[in-house]
Amino acid sequence: MDNINFCDQNHILVGLGGTGGKILRAFKMRMFEEFPTQEERKKLPISLLYIDSTYEMMPKDGKARPDFRVMGQDASFTNNEFLNIKAVDVEHILSHINNYPPVKGIVNNVEAVRSAIGSLGQAAGQKRRAGRLLFAANAIGYINSLRDAFARCVDISGDSSYNNIHIFAGLAGGTGSGAVVDAIVQARKTYPNAKILVYVMIPEMDLPKSDMDQGRYYQNGYAAMNELNALQAGRWNPHDVIGKDAAQLFSVRIKGVADGLTVYSNVNENGLTINSLSELPKIVSDYVFARIFFINKEDKVNDDMLRAFNFENMDDFAFEYDETGIADENKIVPIARTKKICSFGIKRVMYPELRVLKHITYTVGESILYQFKYNNWRENQGFTNEERNKDYRKDYLNKEKLAQWMLDDNHLTLEQKILESDADYSKFNDYWHDKAIGYAAEAQKASCPLNELDNIMGEFYSNHFREDGVESFYQGKERAIPEMAREVRHKIENDLFEKWMLGDIAIVELQKISKLLLERIGEIRIELEAKSKEEKENYELCDQDRIDNAQEWSRLGILQRMVNAGARRYAEHQDILTSYYTSKTMLVALEFAKKLAAKISVELGKMDADISAFGQKINEAIEETERLIMAQRKVNKGLEDMKGAIIEVSEDETMSEFEMDVKTDKIEMPNIARQLRESILSLNDFVNFGVLATSINVEDIKDAFDIKLTQIIKAKHDEKTDSDKKVLGLNILTQLQQKLKTDDDIKAFASKIVNQSGVYLKLNNDQIQLHLRNNEGNLSPTNPASINKKTILVSIPSPDKNEGLKRFADKLEDAFKNSFNQSTARTTININRNSPRKDELSIITVAYCFPMRAIKWMEPYKQRYEQFLHTGNPNTDMSNAILLHSEGDGSQLPSLFAVENAEEIVAQKLANRQTQQMASVQPPISSQPMVGAAVPPPLIPQPNISLFMAVNGQQYGPYNWDTCKQMVQNGQLVAQSMVWMEGLSAWTPAGQVPVLQTLFAPPAMPTMPPLPPMK
Repeated sequence: MDNINFCDQNHILVGLGGTGGKILRAFKMRMFEEFPTQEERKKLPISLLYIDSTYEMMPKDGKARPDFRVMGQDASFTNNEFLNIKAVDVEHILSHINNYPPVKGIVNNVEAVRSAIGSLGQAAGQKRRAGRLLFAANAIGYINSLRDAFARCVDISGDSSYNNIHIFAGLAGGTGSGAVVDAIVQARKTYPNAKILVYVMIPEMDLPKSDMDQGRYYQNGYAAMNELNALQAGRWNPHDVIGKDAAQLFSVRIKGVADGLTVYSNVNENGLTINSLSELPKIVSDYVFARIFFINKEDKVNDDMLRAFNFENMDDFAFEYDETGIADENKIVPIARTKKICSFGIKRVMYPELRVLKHITYTVGESILYQFKYNNWRENQGFTNEERNKDYRKDYLNKEKLAQWMLDDNHLTLEQKILESDADYSKFNDYWHDKAIGYAAEAQKASCPLNELDNIMGEFYSNHFREDGVESFYQGKERAIPEMAREVRHKIENDLFEKWMLGDIAIVELQKISKLLLERIGEIRIELEAKSKEEKENYELCDQDRIDNAQEWSRLGILQRMVNAGARRYAEHQDILTSYYTSKTMLVALEFAKKLAAKISVELGKMDADISAFGQKINEAIEETERLIMAQRKVNKGLEDMKGAIIEVSEDETMSEFEMDVKTDKIEMPNIARQLRESILSLNDFVNFGVLATSINVEDIKDAFDIKLTQIIKAKHDEKTDSDKKVLGLNILTQLQQKLKTDDDIKAFASKIVNQSGVYLKLNNDQIQLHLRNNEGNLSPTNPASINKKTILVSIPSPDKNEGLKRFADKLEDAFKNSFNQSTARTTININRNSPRKDELSIITVAYCFPMRAIKWMEPYKQRYEQFLHTGNPNTDMSNAILLHSEGDGSQLPSLFAVENAEEIVAQKLANRQTQQMASVQPPISSQPMVGAAVPPPLIPQPNISLFMAVNGQQYGPYNWDTCKQMVQNGQLVAQSMVWMEGLSAWTPAGQVPVLQTLFAPPAMPTMPPLPPMK
């Protein structure tokens, strides 16, 4: 896979809340896939900043997250990539509001906000005002994190001139939706010249999980869109959460505060529904990834797409002007809505090399795990998942093996030492034979040499056997029984482990051998009881022989003792004493052996449990590997169904053939298995299977597959495959050429894929075609350039100097060009024949330049929003407005939809303006009226009022007469507005208050002046 990229600017990606975090995770994991080494990634001027009110997506207890692992590497967010904005709780902020001066500007009424928000659990609880409060209290931390991210980028690029800030948020929740405006505003304040691109997900109409909507899901989305529109239209200057006043950052140059909004949903314009929790974040990240890394700005063919990416081709049509607005003295009409909005679609027709590599890796890995577990090889199958038949007793419980494992009588009775630190001693019979022979001459000097020799050997038995005497020696060794039992276990376990490491035995065989050893040690304990009883009988016989022989010797006369009879008796007595003391020693040794065997039984029981635990780890790894293999299977029908975001074109049969070739290689597979064992297991010395079971986990095995086994597979692929059997390093054109046999096939493919490469947003054509006052001429929908434009970029890889592929690519290009009528100015299509992606043909679609009202789902959002704010209970409405809006109650924002009675409103405004102009004309002052002139009416004094107004359940005011007049002229105060002033018993429509009625009276028609007197 080529790692060519065209990232030549600094890019900071900011993910707000859960939605933003998921996109950043997908983006970072894609970086690890495309740039697999740390050295490659260190060259990329990319910084990430994940902002949330929970640690949901962060590593826990310092451990890497399994869902962030990519081919054996940990792609988790680092601490400098995360900002926790719930370090300060909302309740604490509201209780100590004076300690947060910038926050006061978005609270106003502390108790009303506290009552509306209530208690918060995890995150901001789908409460936008809470999300903004959390962000505002940590705004300085956000700015510092931005600066840190920028510094990391500049350290890599060495250039601070070209900076891009990408902000991602979902609008249905509390954290991201509540924080998005401040994230934009503070980014613009901190980096005035940066390109700020905002990507927002609107609420899904069909929720992937039923508990996602806590009653404000769609209402939050509408409120957030309303605020973003007002911000971008310059109609709302939100409070500066690190300053004192409103943040006035609207730029005439960029036609907004951010450079533009990318709005998307989980359903594309062709009706394809994507899972918003699992699939959609990856699609968004793929779009941004392509925009950053794969679009070469030096190639003119990409110009249209780059301009759409950067919102640079819509300045003349960036706004929709207020259809109820009246031009001021400078002939400027107020802006109502931004049109610097786009949506996107990305379709990748790809040879899924990474999936194929993973499938081969995990399939071979599964076979290796079968070797670990069963070690059963069959020709033409490789290692199978079934046990082989074997006589384990014969192989592992024979006399030689038991002696090797120190489970024979010699070791259990300590005739042979167990602990390496112990001295080497003679066997019992050899020891006592040596003593009998060695002291025979000395004892013969005594009057009764038999008794003397017995006494000497008795002394050795009591005090000198192995330095301590027999009984003292074994009593002392009883204290070392635990160490000896562990040494026996260690001897057995080490031997089994070495055989497993060499691939000689499997885990199920270890388990069988372990069970058999437990059975055998039980049998040994029974045998020791029998041997002890038998030895006691033998001892009694030897003792009787000793006594009888001594008595026989005592009956001999002096001459008999001096001739052969005495010598013979004495020689026999040496043998009798040897047997006697050997048996006497063995009796004590057997009692010791019984105690030692009991302890060994305990240790072997522990070993058996540990081997079972280790076997369970391998079982879990096999189950996980089976799941991984399933996950790498073909995800769609390829060219048969091209609706999805990713269309795979591959020959899984060829992949399976290669897998089978590797799996059935009888020479290489055991070697690969050995390498995997060495990679999985710790480099430390083996202790026991229990430590081994706790020190490895399924992730370690998966990492070994992703790192070590993948390298082995790649090497085997390069060795084994010729050009016809290659499954890695393929050009997508080769795969397409095999599928699209005829020119008609090529044309049908191009046409179908262009038609289905829709953006992830449904638009309402009725809204797009709507003609509005103040938006005539070039701004009307009759001009295709003014609204809902679209550009498509098809990126085709180079044909690798293959003439056949080049001809195929030429036909493909022609088919794409002819699949769309480019004479329509609203849409352009460009073909890039120099894509750096050899395994992929991509189609990126961007629809742009439309107002939010044109988004199809905005109407149902609006209905739910208005129902939520108009319950009939003023207190409830006030609380709901606080929950939905990050500041104020939304009444300060321009309407997202065109008003239906625009002409009436304009007429009223014009009438109000005329009334104001007439009222400002003063009659000429004269001490005497002119003859015949009309007498002017007396001047009416201006009422002195203090008026309060209720809007959406929230109280505003008081306002004086002049302010009320101005509000009437601006359409903010109408006859139906609910007002209260001193003297009123309740809230009353303004038109029914006598003192206010003149404000709504139509302007009086000017009367004709009287005719001059006739002369």
